[in-house]
Order: sequence, then structure tokens, then C-alpha cells
Amino acid sequence: MKIFLSIVIGTLLGISGDLFSQQLQCQVKVEMPRLQPRDQAELSDLGQKLTDYLNNNRWSESNQDILINCNVNLIVETINISGSEKRYLAQFLISTASGENFYDQNCEFTYVPGQAFENFRTSFDPLLDLIDFYTFLVIGGELDTYELLSGTTYYNKAQDLANRGQISNYSTGWKNRADEVTLITDAEHVPLREAKYYYYGGLYYVEKELNPELARQYASGVVERLRIVATKRPNSKALKRFFDSHYQEICKLFQFDDNRGNITTMIDINPSHSDVYRECEIAGTRNR
Repeated sequence: MKIFLSIVIGTLLGISGDLFSQQLQCQVKVEMPRLQPRDQAELSDLGQKLTDYLNNNRWSESNQDILINCNVNLIVETINISGSEKRYLAQFLISTASGENFYDQNCEFTYVPGQAFENFRTSFDPLLDLIDFYTFLVIGGELDTYELLSGTTYYNKAQDLANRGQISNYSTGWKNRADEVTLITDAEHVPLREAKYYYYGGLYYVEKELNPELARQYASGVVERLRIVATKRPNSKALKRFFDSHYQEICKLFQFDDNRGNITTMIDINPSHSDVYRECEIAGTRNR
């Protein structure tokens, strides 16, 4: 479906990928099992406010909409008090169906009951800028599935936030977040970003168009790009994230293959899921 949207929106209407509009539909859960009841009460409206902030904010101004479904979990663990300021320490998780999954164990933020969540801010906000950072990562990864490297603008936005975070009064964790953006966008990971586009294009030609020739081309495009990254960065966290998100359905890509070359490569570069790949069926072996 992603390749279909890319063709219709990007080609027939003649607009580029960076003009897509992004809207979120996020399910937000805030947990605070270790906090005292009084502290829990002060955060009682935080989940709804984050839901409204994520889902009601138009993340770009263009006219063509892409709806991104996600799950967000904020686990508030402890509180540090410095003078009159409370700083909450938390874990943060965000995930999408297409595998844009991020887990942050070292979050620090402030919150005052009744605090307004402004979309446009002139000063650094340790909570909302954290939310924005991971939202930009998710949008960047999602847009890469629609058009080659079309998420770059949003990765740049995430990088800018990480840079601001590192020099703010709430610098905890922001060096690691800056490293996360660098990992995703460095030259050796460009093939991984491209593989996302070929992956969803391949699924479209397998499931919607039933086009064996294009399905084979896109399947080979995915595997070759994954092989390149695995050769250069075998322990890449970003590569592992892709494998863990897609190994259960990647066999669909190979249905029209004439031989098991792509499957053999997947076994070589992702041995932890080799049992799944060995079960893949291709046209040349089906019904034997």
C-alpha cells in the first residue's frame, strides 16, 4: 500500500516526498507504579495531554495526509527535587507497526499540573522536546518507506533537537539521542533506509499487484541493501531493529523468487532468525 500511495501522490500529482503531511494516531499510556499517591495525582492528566499533543498537532503544513499509528509508553520511575523544581526520571517507548520502535531508559523532564503544551516554543522543554524528538524519528522512518530517503528532513529536525538538548539544563540522555540519529543517517546506513522503501514496495507487488517480475526486483533490492549494511556494520542496532521488526513476514517478499538465493543471504546476515527463513517458500519449490 505504501508504494501505491507513493506512486499516486508523488507521481500523478507531481509532488515530492518532503511535502507529505503527517498526522499521528497514538495510544499513550503513562505508568508510575513507584510514585507516591500525591505525586501520581500531580501527573494524573499527563497521559491525556500527551495524547492530545501528539494526535492534534499537524506535523507539517502540506495537503496530502499520511496517518501514522503508534503506541507510546512513559514509565515514570523516580523524582529528583532541586530547590522548588521536580525532575521526573522515566523510561520512554514508542513503536509503530512498520518497525519504527525506540526505547529510551534515561529520560528526565519537568511537569507542572495544568501546564500548557504549546506546539510552538521559543525555549527548550525537556518533556515536549523529548516527545518531538522521537516523533521526528518515527516520521522520518515512515517517510523513508514511501519514497527513497524522504525522511531526511525529519531526521535533521531530530538532530537539531538533540543538539539543543545537549546544551540545555536538562542534558541527561541527549548525547545518546544524538548518537541514535547519527547511527540512522550515516553513510553506511543509507542502504538500510533504502531497504525500507524496497521492502514495502516488494510487499505491494506481491500482495496487491501480483507482479512477479517487480516483486523479484524489489525483493533483491531489499536483500542486497541489507547485506551491504550487515557486511559493514554487523552489530548495528538499527539493522537489528529492522530484522526484529520484519523477520516474521519477510518470507512474503520471496514468494515469486526462482531460487533460494535471497533466503540464503538472509540466513547468513541474520542467523538469529535463520529458522524462520529456512521455512520460506518460493515459486520454484511450492507444492513439491
